[in-house]
Amino acid sequence: MNRSQSAPESPVSSEVQMPSPRGSVPVTIFSAILFLSGIGALIFETLWLRLSGLAFGNSVWAAALILSSFMAGLALGNAIAASSRIRRWRPLHLYAVLEVLVALLGCTIVFGLPVLGELLRPVWQIFWNYQPALLGLRFVVSFLILLIPTTAMGLTLPVLIEDPMLRQTNFGRAIGFLYGSNTLGAVVGAVLGEGYLIAAFGLRGTSLAAGLASCLAAAVALIVAKRDGETSPHFLQGTFPLRFSLTYRPPWRLLLVSFGTGCILLALEVIWFRFLRLYVASSPTAFVVMLAVVLVGIGLGGVVAGVIHRRSAQLNQFLPVLLLLAAIAVLSSYLFFPGETVRTPAGAFSLASWHQIALLCLALMFPVAFLSGILFPSIAARVHASVQDRMNSTGMTTLLNTAGAATGPLLASFLLLPSIGFQWSLVLCAVAYALLAALCIEQSAWSFREPLTVTMGALCAALILIFSIFPYHGAETHFAHASRPYQIDEHGNVLARVVKKIEGSSDTYQLLRRDLFGEPYYYRLLTDAFSMSATSPHNQRYMRLFAYLSLAFRPQSEDVLLLCYGCGVTADALLHGPNVKRMDVVDISKEVFHLADFYSGINYSNPLRDPRVRAVVQDGRFFLQATPQQYDIISGEPPPPKVPGSVNLYTEEFFSLMQSRLKDGGIATFWLPINQLNVEESKAILRAFHNAFPNASVWASADREWIMMGIKGPGRKIEASELRQLWSDPGSGADLRRIGIEVPQQLGALFLMDGEEIDRITRDVAPLTDIYPKRLTDEMWDDEANRQFALTYLAAPGALERFLHSSLIHTIWPEALDPATSGLESFFILRQSRYLSEMIGSNKLAELDLYLRHSRLRVPVLEVLGSDGLRLSIAERVANKSQPPPLETMEDLVAGALAQRDINGAIRLLENKKDRGPFSLSDTFLLTYLYCLNGQVDKAEAFAAANAAAIKNNSVVDWLWGKLESEFGFHPPQ
Repeated sequence: MNRSQSAPESPVSSEVQMPSPRGSVPVTIFSAILFLSGIGALIFETLWLRLSGLAFGNSVWAAALILSSFMAGLALGNAIAASSRIRRWRPLHLYAVLEVLVALLGCTIVFGLPVLGELLRPVWQIFWNYQPALLGLRFVVSFLILLIPTTAMGLTLPVLIEDPMLRQTNFGRAIGFLYGSNTLGAVVGAVLGEGYLIAAFGLRGTSLAAGLASCLAAAVALIVAKRDGETSPHFLQGTFPLRFSLTYRPPWRLLLVSFGTGCILLALEVIWFRFLRLYVASSPTAFVVMLAVVLVGIGLGGVVAGVIHRRSAQLNQFLPVLLLLAAIAVLSSYLFFPGETVRTPAGAFSLASWHQIALLCLALMFPVAFLSGILFPSIAARVHASVQDRMNSTGMTTLLNTAGAATGPLLASFLLLPSIGFQWSLVLCAVAYALLAALCIEQSAWSFREPLTVTMGALCAALILIFSIFPYHGAETHFAHASRPYQIDEHGNVLARVVKKIEGSSDTYQLLRRDLFGEPYYYRLLTDAFSMSATSPHNQRYMRLFAYLSLAFRPQSEDVLLLCYGCGVTADALLHGPNVKRMDVVDISKEVFHLADFYSGINYSNPLRDPRVRAVVQDGRFFLQATPQQYDIISGEPPPPKVPGSVNLYTEEFFSLMQSRLKDGGIATFWLPINQLNVEESKAILRAFHNAFPNASVWASADREWIMMGIKGPGRKIEASELRQLWSDPGSGADLRRIGIEVPQQLGALFLMDGEEIDRITRDVAPLTDIYPKRLTDEMWDDEANRQFALTYLAAPGALERFLHSSLIHTIWPEALDPATSGLESFFILRQSRYLSEMIGSNKLAELDLYLRHSRLRVPVLEVLGSDGLRLSIAERVANKSQPPPLETMEDLVAGALAQRDINGAIRLLENKKDRGPFSLSDTFLLTYLYCLNGQVDKAEAFAAANAAAIKNNSVVDWLWGKLESEFGFHPPQ
């Protein structure tokens, strides 16, 4: 018999075999081989799924199908191992060939998928109107692409464990060490790939590193085979190494347990990750920390199973105990989750917090992951005791486990989380573990005299006790943790309340409403623990400018595309376009569209109810690839670039897709939140955008929410009458004035830079691309450097100079609004003043004096007094219902009167406030100033003298007395 052939083992081979040096060395060597294999396999898996998402879509269904195609390939490899025998080849040689196949095809896929995605664009467009067929086609294509390398991956462990060098080693011990080592290698692959390789070498370079790890595993396997005395490399003989052979009766009950454990663990992984995002700032690195903790638990569990099997073959009899322990661990790790004791920073992810995230992950996930790592080898050992063939046993156990692992995430994402939420999903998983434990119990072993029976009884009692004390309403505590920073201020005052909560297929959504004087003021949409969008006045300004910049410079626009709906602010503004006939709104989340009916407020109407609007649940990138439609305007306001999955919406390839879907002369606007990026990262995105749009420019109001605008082609000069139409129309005019763009000239004063300046500042900066996504890091940004960078372009003299000399402005800006005669410089100064006031503070009275006496604009006056158009509307409505007006509305009413330059009205309101209640020093200074401004200097002097005891000299007081004395003849109190 050829030594490479597989022969059935006798039942004795599964009994206890004490370790020997000869038995330990092969296990150690083979574990090292699979450790290398795990590194390469995990890196390839992450690269394939990332690039498949770009080629075939990242919507929830598309991502599920891509993952399913990957798991189907693994399962096919497992199925071949479960039903075949190796002939003529030595298993180590076959293993080496499989690893080389993984390396070669893995790298080919990474290099070829972006090209394939481009080639398939016409096919997607043909099937665009047949969405079920398009979804099925994407599954078939992704399955065929991944078929061979994933099948090879599925074969590696079953083939390797069949090698004769392991024949003298207890099967349970061998499978435990090999499985554990392979999983620990995956931990290294996850951390190494995300933490270093992608940043250093890009996706293609990382694939070569993964291929190198797989080739090293193959080389070590060949070296081991040669040193073991194998001299005839059968893989050179051209004989196919596998033949179908199914001569055993599958132990279906054990295989069902294998399926169940795989299904439950992967479902739990989805549930855990969803739950943790209520506490952990989401980022790619945070995700890797979570994944690494799960894999470390599984890997260590596998190694521990190998150690236990080394001393005893009885571990597989304790399967019911292990399953009951898993059920208890699911509930107790949630019950004692240290969310309030281990603090993680809210908002943006910080690399410095990784250890805190790891502690939370260890507390929640490690116990069950560790037990799962022990379970798999134990199940495989019991299957082997029935089947006797090592490769068939491993393949069969892995096949069912993989099938369960493919099913679990689908159940969790599409059934459990949307229908019963994360907490009841955890309870259901615990129940499932307990049912599997009951399935494992052998009636012959059931006796109250047996220690196993006593242990089972104690564990069942503990599980029942946990079920009885479980906090079934505890989920609200965790949701409150995520929303608390936006609900309650540092003094404990309630700012907002949750009006709607949805646990969706991919995220948890909470809609918060902040009331003012008992009426809705604005809303905030939380995705997990992150503030994804809001309708606050500050947000409304830049969100509506996405629309109005495009409509101003392409007023004839009919077809509009909005990528990412958010709270619907940009959608509402786009519908004010005078000629807009159709608008497609694309968002990856159906829940975001569902929440649109829960907003309310002054003049609010749901944009999705407009007959011109079509809502599409799809990821924006695939929509651009697949739709045959072309648009006049495409506007994008995706999640911030550092949110997981968002980086590929800021790359050069994505911007090129936007450009390709525009009509000639069409305009794209896109969000650039420089306040959430390092300066070099902002420049990398600018470089990417400019590479896609040669005619690019950047615009902003007095903040760091910048807007990139790209025109397909040279653009055309807009007539002043076309521009003014936006202000003359009742809907768009009121909207623009409410957000502080009160006259057409202010639109020009939003200009920051054109393509020539982008070229200058990004000359030595590489663009953000799909292949180099880590040009955006997880490092915290330097806020001071960001402020200075923004000030460079918001400073009035430089901004005006760039405007006057911009070739783009000469092409598109109306000649009738000549900067030299339209007072444009004053608007640039106004923007700079507001920015500096918000960033470093200012003398509010000096700023108010500037706006009141040197401008006719309303909004700057409101803002410097702490109000805004929306606050004022609510205050006026409340005041009209009650006379005298409620005291809490007085500050806004005073600001409104001054915005109208109604000095007498503001004085009457302040005097009324003074007579009715507490009157602050700020109010005292303001009233004194207004008396002088209104020509009532004597009254100002008397009022100031009456309050002299409360006035302390400082820079504001010195400025005020000096100003009033020099300009109005005011005599300060002594």
